[in-house]
Amino acid sequence: MNPAVDSAPRQSRVSVLRQLLRIGLSRAPMPELDVRGVVALNQLPSAIAAAIVLVLYAVADWQAAAANVWLWIGTVAIAAATYAALALPWERWPVKPSLWVPLADTAAFFMMSVTGFRTLTGISILMALPLFRLAWSRYRPGLVLAASFVLPLAVVWSQAAQSVGLSAQSLLKPLLVPVVLLAFTVTIQVMSSVVAATQERTRRALDEAQRQALLLNTVLDTANVGVVVVDEDGHDLMMNRRQETIHRTLVPEGTQDPDEACLLIYGADRTTPLTPEQRPVRRAVLGEDFDGELVWGGPDGQLRAYSASAHRMRGPGGQDHGAVIAFHEITDLMEAMAAKDDFLSTVNHELRTPLTSIVGYLEMALETSDLDASTKVYLQVAERNAERLLSLVGDLLDAAAGKVALLSEPVDLADVLESSVPAHVARAERQEVAVAIHIAGGLDMLGDGRRLGQIVDNLLSNAVKYTPAGGSITVSARRGPGGGPVLTVADTGPGMSEEEQGNLFTRFYRTAGVRRTAIPGAGLGLAITKELVEAHGGSIRVRSEPGVGSAFTVEFPAEPGSRVPSAADRADGTSARG
Repeated sequence: MNPAVDSAPRQSRVSVLRQLLRIGLSRAPMPELDVRGVVALNQLPSAIAAAIVLVLYAVADWQAAAANVWLWIGTVAIAAATYAALALPWERWPVKPSLWVPLADTAAFFMMSVTGFRTLTGISILMALPLFRLAWSRYRPGLVLAASFVLPLAVVWSQAAQSVGLSAQSLLKPLLVPVVLLAFTVTIQVMSSVVAATQERTRRALDEAQRQALLLNTVLDTANVGVVVVDEDGHDLMMNRRQETIHRTLVPEGTQDPDEACLLIYGADRTTPLTPEQRPVRRAVLGEDFDGELVWGGPDGQLRAYSASAHRMRGPGGQDHGAVIAFHEITDLMEAMAAKDDFLSTVNHELRTPLTSIVGYLEMALETSDLDASTKVYLQVAERNAERLLSLVGDLLDAAAGKVALLSEPVDLADVLESSVPAHVARAERQEVAVAIHIAGGLDMLGDGRRLGQIVDNLLSNAVKYTPAGGSITVSARRGPGGGPVLTVADTGPGMSEEEQGNLFTRFYRTAGVRRTAIPGAGLGLAITKELVEAHGGSIRVRSEPGVGSAFTVEFPAEPGSRVPSAADRADGTSARG
């Protein structure tokens, strides 16, 4: 026995019968029935038909009805089967025992039909009711088909024998009844198979839908993002656990089940409450799609930042089915951005300002005429290190600021090079590195002169730093094929592998060879150089080979209205400087 079934409350026989009788008289959908209710419902037509036959039989010929033993035996059998359908706990047994009821009905209607045909014409058709039920059950289809033909045939031949005697004609005339019942039984079996196949497909589709729903809910509950799904009217359809947590933090104290208009949601300034039409869910319901909208929410002193995104759910024909709104908490990110701003301010005021002052005073001290040689050397070392530290501070500020602000004014790249290159040439000569300079005139472009100087300084500083004594550096600038200035800085340093070249412009990246030789640096110069070049609309590329050296080429766009040089111009316009 099934404990779960045994513990379930059972309906009384009267309540089951009352419910079954209402089914045929009500337009409401059929209620869900248990196994006993289904068996009783299937028995109901046979019980009603037997009662009607008994009444009609009594009205037509009461004396014959009273004397017809088989009629009463069949009636008692139908009544017993009906009581069994209502009373027995069919849910405790397999499905097959419930087929005893239509089998009993078949036997009962057979007995009633064999003897009752003289009073009620066509009584044998009653056997169709239990036979159709057996056919629908798909229990032993061959046996049911045989019974649906043989039993009616036996009845009609028995009636013929009792009426006119057996003959070829009397045996052929009633064959239509068993043939039609057989045809109906076959049709019902086919329909039952089709319905069973449809139910199986529906069951599999339902199982798959439930599996997908479980998968979706698990994914949504695992994600660290609040997700809420609303219909076209703004009613919640689904909300994951993360969103439930977020929702609770936004509910004002003492408020029960508030709508979005009551939640503690503020704008980017953290103080101005958003109007109902400005709130994320309401905006989505009104048909708006958006990404990464910053909102703040929560009680005073516990505000949290959220990035809200919403996308509409639209069907193939553009029909609106609601929206999906996601809330991603970014409080830590906002605090990190605030910390970055504090860092920039601190570095700018607490480091760069005093360093600039130190460099200035060192320059003034070096201009003093009565310095002895050793003191002058000490001051020069201090000046170089202070300038290096000031450059590093500038690189850190540029890296932290992210986006570079540029001036856009006419600049001659040749002038920038003439003012920047000499300082690096002097340093290279001290390291016994030769520098060759080839700069064409008239390298006009639109840009920021100070930032262009920073690009030149970074490239030359790296070349000098990584080129060993006895090596060489070549600096060249000319007009490119597109009319814009092209700057190339080549050295005979250690070179780089292809993998190292791929990471070269990544912030804080330093090659393995540089780390081994302990050459000082922060790995920011080339990353900042690339950002500055791209901010000017240009591009930078590197060509390098281990043990041979590296060449950095920067291409800038042409100044609007400038003429693209011809091959002759490029051949004749290059002069050597330095």
